[in-house]
Amino acid sequence: MQRRIHRLSAAVAAALFVAASSAGAVPLLAPELPVTHQFLLAPLLTPAQEPAPVQELPPAQEVIARYVEVIGGSEAIRGHSSTYGRGTMELLGQGITGDVQIYAAAADKSLLVVSFADLGIEIKTGYNGEVGWSTDPMTGERILQGDELQQIVDESDYYSDLHDPSRFQSMETVEMTEFAGRSTYKVRLVYNSGRESFEYFDVENGRLVGEESLQYSLMGAVNVRAFASEYKQFDDIMVPTKIVQELGPGQTVQLTISSMEYDNVDPSMFALPASIEALIR
Repeated sequence: MQRRIHRLSAAVAAALFVAASSAGAVPLLAPELPVTHQFLLAPLLTPAQEPAPVQELPPAQEVIARYVEVIGGSEAIRGHSSTYGRGTMELLGQGITGDVQIYAAAADKSLLVVSFADLGIEIKTGYNGEVGWSTDPMTGERILQGDELQQIVDESDYYSDLHDPSRFQSMETVEMTEFAGRSTYKVRLVYNSGRESFEYFDVENGRLVGEESLQYSLMGAVNVRAFASEYKQFDDIMVPTKIVQELGPGQTVQLTISSMEYDNVDPSMFALPASIEALIR
């Protein structure tokens, strides 16, 4: 479930920057232009350079299995069927902070609500297993389509921490590299849809410390770097309680989780709002 937190908030953060800028709260900067596969590019060797020694890398499945064990184990993860989390979302450097509520349930249901009372802004993004939707002050109610829909479908697995192989074309450990000041294994994930992301797992403690991927929102496609830290125990699962996202120049968001509860989410939370239902008819 925690792999999804920063991805779900990326689209909300993008909408928030647009809404906040329209209210004069923050300047609107153009999103960082996508650089396809920029994370795999390496400098060309010159004749004076010696090639780096070949690294013996563990298979991606082994890296992921260790991560699953570190955060609580597959039995503990599968032992839950819903999650409710609370926290805050802050636009770093802008002095703007809002409240976040995260709902998720098996199978493949989610709802994210972000409220900024001082700006009069509330943004919602949801998926009920069939329909992806969002509401925000700039675009109103809308049904997610195209890349946005495929993204939320790909990332809707409640048990996503297990990295179910049936949901991916491939999983590969591509290198050992530094990320967020830690030595990490960089794992390339290709979803069945063809979308890809890169996840970074701490070599020393096995935790997921970050991700890089293209994320889709009403602002288009942007390269998002997410940094996960400050793991804490909630029930029998370890969860990163601090997630910092870099969406582009001057657009950095911090998500802080204060509480996480399991197995008490009412299924009605994932019902489509009447305004969204009206768009389907």
